[in-house]
Amino acid sequence: MPVYVFSGGRLIKREDRPARPIRAASDLPAPAVQSFEAYASPIDDRTISSHRQRDKDLDASGSYDPRDTPAEFRRARHGRRKHAKRDPSQS
Repeated sequence: MPVYVFSGGRLIKREDRPARPIRAASDLPAPAVQSFEAYASPIDDRTISSHRQRDKDLDASGSYDPRDTPAEFRRARHGRRKHAKRDPSQS
């Protein structure tokens, strides 16, 4: 039994309706741009002007930014800090 639907003000068979157009996420065909303010490296005073340079600088010094760690790691670390604080009245 055929099924009919309204499309463009007309009653047509469901299989005869035109395909829906596929829309892009944005009508503006441009990449996402993030701003990065340059700063002097605290390790060797080179100018860091991109995220890639920042990552290389941190890696070369054996450092990491705590904001780059997963949320589970930050929560676990906060929990360890909380338990490490002792109440002096219990000593």
